[in-house]
Amino acid sequence: MPRQQPGAPKRKPRFQNREPTLVEIEEATLYSAYLVEKLGEQYAPIMDRLVIELEEARKRGGSPTERSKRILDEAEADGRLAAVNITRKR
Repeated sequence: MPRQQPGAPKRKPRFQNREPTLVEIEEATLYSAYLVEKLGEQYAPIMDRLVIELEEARKRGGSPTERSKRILDEAEADGRLAAVNITRKR
């Protein structure tokens, strides 16, 4: 890890305990495509992985909270929540 300059503010980890947002994945994908174009194919595996992550994030849709709400709403409508003894407060 690089040393901090004396008096410099400490850097906070970017994705501490959270998923990157769709916008952040899109930005990283664009930047990695730029790196491949400008610096060479050795950066292609990173770009390829980000493209996969971007496609998966688009399929999932929404934040983790929105996705969990959607999952629970669907299970509640089907009666599956009662089968696993989960009750929700509204």
